[in-house]
Amino acid sequence: MKKIFAFLVMALLTIQFSVASDVITMNPKDLPAAAQTFIKQYFGDRKVSYIKVESELFSKTYEVVMTDRTKIEFDGKGSWEEVDCKRGVLPEALVPSYAKTFIGTQYPGVTCNKIERDRGEVEVGLSNGLPLKFNKKGQLIDIDD
Repeated sequence: MKKIFAFLVMALLTIQFSVASDVITMNPKDLPAAAQTFIKQYFGDRKVSYIKVESELFSKTYEVVMTDRTKIEFDGKGSWEEVDCKRGVLPEALVPSYAKTFIGTQYPGVTCNKIERDRGEVEVGLSNGLPLKFNKKGQLIDIDD
């Protein structure tokens, strides 16, 4: 029984790796419509350097890198998952109001340069290097220094 299970796991992994592929493109039209709209709305003044499309057995993800090194990650439907402006400033409209309020009172003068959302949690990276994690209720749950 163990041998059959091990064989099935190996077969599944082999199929997964044979189907998985990465493609590099420069054309924003290769992105889902929602991702194209997001880029036009928040980063319309920047140029796309390249787009990395990662295809796996049941999923697809997109990583867009701008010429100013801003990196945006999208899921297969085109919903953003992470925006990293490196040393630049994150568009203010992407930061939830509860995070803006907290940052404005606790860290005046500090800007946001990264945001990541995952299952109801939002992590905001600050220009001073601190990442703040909020839950879906807008409560601060972690400061990782």
